[in-house]
Amino acid sequence: MTASAHDPEDDMPLAELDARARADAALRRIRDGADPAREAFDLANTMNDEAIGRLGARVRRWFRRS
Repeated sequence: MTASAHDPEDDMPLAELDARARADAALRRIRDGADPAREAFDLANTMNDEAIGRLGARVRRWFRRS
């Protein structure tokens, strides 16, 4: 890939890019023989933890404004 090539990831928010990178890593591990159910479980838990963290932060900010 040349330096002037534009990847769609360049336009993605960092949180999405991180999630995509984690998903790509899980797929690579599955291709290398890892348990697909375990990889899916770990990936879902990680994404759920991040979503709950963002929701908690938003609720705390909302209550501080009230």
